[in-house]
Amino acid sequence: MKRTLMFLGLPLMFLAVAAFAQKPMDEANEKAVHITQGPTITNITGNSATINWTTNASGANHVRYRVAGSNSGWKSAYHQGGGTGHSLPLTGLEPGKTYEWQILTRDGDLRTAGQFQTAATATGTAPDVNGGSSPAGGGGDTATGAKVPLYRAINTANGGHLYTTNASDQNSQNFKTEGIAGSILSTQSGGTVPLYRMSNANGDYVLITDVNEINRMRAAGYQDGGIIGYVASSQMAGTQPFYRLVKPDGSMHFFTTSSAERAQVLQSGWKEEGITAYIWP
Repeated sequence: MKRTLMFLGLPLMFLAVAAFAQKPMDEANEKAVHITQGPTITNITGNSATINWTTNASGANHVRYRVAGSNSGWKSAYHQGGGTGHSLPLTGLEPGKTYEWQILTRDGDLRTAGQFQTAATATGTAPDVNGGSSPAGGGGDTATGAKVPLYRAINTANGGHLYTTNASDQNSQNFKTEGIAGSILSTQSGGTVPLYRMSNANGDYVLITDVNEINRMRAAGYQDGGIIGYVASSQMAGTQPFYRLVKPDGSMHFFTTSSAERAQVLQSGWKEEGITAYIWP
């Protein structure tokens, strides 16, 4: 009887050891994985595409995607296990739409994100896209310079929103990613102005293009976070308005390119503060 119990106990012991050994791989080692090539979006049609990337070590295989700027649920692409070479099909797409995508770690943190445009028809094709860059020439875009995603995340503790071009900023404590607000330029070109970010101790982030307002915000206790990119000062081809709203007590600011989202926030009691700038979808 004792011998039987001993043999039964051995598999359990090995399982416990295996589970303990896998935990550092899932959590600690996953954070050390970095993308070395890509991502690229290839084989783009009106209803599907393929996302590809390479990592320096074995990592998770998880991508989620949806129509950019929408409130629709995320679709997921996932392969069991991990590896260093990653290639996932994105299916169920709609023709002529801009999609936002996010590559996630095993823990669900954001590794990187970007956008791409599907073909105009279901059977058509679209050029391959390098991850993190906007589709070339979309909507008659005449801007020169590299575009980078402007990520948006919400602070689950106080409801404030973070806007950043650094995807890893969204992994800070209490922040939950909300996708990409739009794209801005990483270098200045004709017709664009610097976009400054300021914040206060209460977690309110404000995006500003008016240098005079920076001085007023400093006097109100805000800290200058510097220039995060460049935006159009007036509407040019390929851009859309970046609306600014504020709580009635002035404690929190909110920015969006979505007219529907803007209307929803106004209905909840927030106040309109106009258009901060024009950015790319």
